[in-house]
Amino acid sequence: MKTARALLPFWDNRLPGARTTMFCLPHAGGGASAYREWVRASTTLDVQPIQLPGREQLIGRPGIERMPELASLIGALIADMAPRPFVLFGHSMGGAIAAEVAAWLDHGGYPLPTLLVVSARPPVNQARTEPGESEDEWLVRRVLDMGGTPAGLLDDPELRELFLRTIRTDMRLLQDYVPAFGRLSVPLLAMGGTEDDVTESRLAAWQDHFTAPIRIRMFPGGHFYLRQHRNAVLAAVEEALTESLTERKTAHGA
Repeated sequence: MKTARALLPFWDNRLPGARTTMFCLPHAGGGASAYREWVRASTTLDVQPIQLPGREQLIGRPGIERMPELASLIGALIADMAPRPFVLFGHSMGGAIAAEVAAWLDHGGYPLPTLLVVSARPPVNQARTEPGESEDEWLVRRVLDMGGTPAGLLDDPELRELFLRTIRTDMRLLQDYVPAFGRLSVPLLAMGGTEDDVTESRLAAWQDHFTAPIRIRMFPGGHFYLRQHRNAVLAAVEEALTESLTERKTAHGA
């Protein structure tokens, strides 16, 4: 229980009367605080950010570099703590983690999410460093290009090294990543920004890993479009959730 509470820093602030709990997984280099403003932004979704080891209040714990290990840790947490129904939401790196957690739950015979949401994350990685560019240079350039971190943070040598240590772990987690599962029967909503290099066609590639037709929603903006469109994103999740619940009831009643 102690470990579970450490991974769910907002668990004591659950939203009374919410119909669904939505567990949120962060982007590379990010932590649970990325969703701090989401916690009370919806009246129907109890938003519960998941903290990954090695960042923010868990900075003293070693980060996890292997996807199966991380999916198992979070999957066991969800299986033990999740009320029913629940949603898994992941942005960028978090999208890959959320998909693997859903697959872990499926493989273990645990209750599955009513909806899986993958944001700004395709199922296959893209090219990394440019010729003559070091790994750290690529990491800094990539993060700044995506708009995920204030440039001033990387100007401080101590903060820069702390950040790079975290994101190196995340990049090793994602190195050569492809989905480890075949086809899931979980409803999928894929989201992205119209100005991001994770295009609608790259998001559509998730269809190969799901049995039912996936939903895709695009919003104005770049890789972190959801910061400017938080309420619209939450509304889209709620809409897709309602559709998924309706479809489930129809299927069970057939």
